Amino acid sequence: MRFELKTSGILALLAAVAGGCAGDSGDYPSLAMRPFESGVPVETPAPATPIRPATPAARVAELRQAGTAAHAAFVAQEAEAARFARAAAGLPFESNARATAMVAMADLDAKRAATAGTLAAIDVLAAEAAGALVADPALGAVQTEIAALVAREDEAIARLWEVMGS
Repeated sequence: MRFELKTSGILALLAAVAGGCAGDSGDYPSLAMRPFESGVPVETPAPATPIRPATPAARVAELRQAGTAAHAAFVAQEAEAARFARAAAGLPFESNARATAMVAMADLDAKRAATAGTLAAIDVLAAEAAGALVADPALGAVQTEIAALVAREDEAIARLWEVMGS
């Protein structure tokens, strides 16, 4: 009897589980092909116009002029800073000549910062152009030119620090 009760209990449980799986309420979508799945593929539209137009030539010229003017100011200050750096070479940190040379180097670094600031403005425009996938060769040429000026200024400052001996 125990075996029959156990078997009938298992059968009742299986029937309940199977009955739950067999119910169909009709809420499921059809798996048949829909019209757009078998049709001719739709052509993609033409690419949209760029979000950001090329940088105006006047703005590029303005940035080039600002960069070269800042570099000219650096070059004008460089000779004086070099004179003070040579005068301070080998002197202790407490000397007046060394303090004067440090001030001249700070002034020279401020002139370099003006050139680097112009390069930063150019870099922002170049990044916007790259983000919009718009090639801007004129801006790229100015960016390269001003970056070369900043690199030259960095070399000059490093050379003067070596002359001073620090």
